[in-house]
Amino acid sequence: MRPDAIVVDHVTKTFRLKAGGTPTLKSAALSLFGRQSGALRFDAVKDAAFTVQQGETLGIIGANGAGKSTLLALICGTLEPTRGTIHTTGTVSSLLELGAGFHPDLTGRENIFLYGAVMGIPRARIADKMEDIIDFAGIREFIDQPVKHYSSGMYVRLGFSVAVQVDPDIVLIDEVLAVGDADFQRKCLAKMAEFREKGKTMLIISHDLKTIQSISDRILFLDGGTVMGIGA
Repeated sequence: MRPDAIVVDHVTKTFRLKAGGTPTLKSAALSLFGRQSGALRFDAVKDAAFTVQQGETLGIIGANGAGKSTLLALICGTLEPTRGTIHTTGTVSSLLELGAGFHPDLTGRENIFLYGAVMGIPRARIADKMEDIIDFAGIREFIDQPVKHYSSGMYVRLGFSVAVQVDPDIVLIDEVLAVGDADFQRKCLAKMAEFREKGKTMLIISHDLKTIQSISDRILFLDGGTVMGIGA
């Protein structure tokens, strides 16, 4: 049996939603002393508990608002659990939202270094991988232009390219297959197959059930923040 790469131990993530209406002097005073009058608590993820083995590809499905993206954000560490713990083994690379970590006024090349720094990857290693990243993204003619001029497809192609070319142990991907043309999607699927052969661990969110079933070892079904099932 392979060791666990990810352990999610009874994790809950609660957000506070502000109540509507005009603020009053009373509500301002309560807020000042840490008591939020009328605040609503929303559990985006509820008591989630599961493990992912090293080298396993886990697909995550569910309706919009089910908590899929929140769960991946908790695993990669951009969000902290309200309750429970998460343990990961190895380096984690993530593509959780379009252009996450990119600065709009920096060029594509500069953002590659920035993205790598955010993930804790040495600049020299990013420099060694630079040409591979640019080639995979397929946007060489625009790589020295500010990314604020990029299309949504160019954004995600560059982000995905950085995320997979830095050779991580764990890859978290949120709906990357929904953006980009058919050729880029084929490249993504080929890279995922390569990662599986190398024993990388992947968590992938997608609404394309046929594709996610074909590339996943198991599938986790989220509904209303609750893990309703996990298996074939």
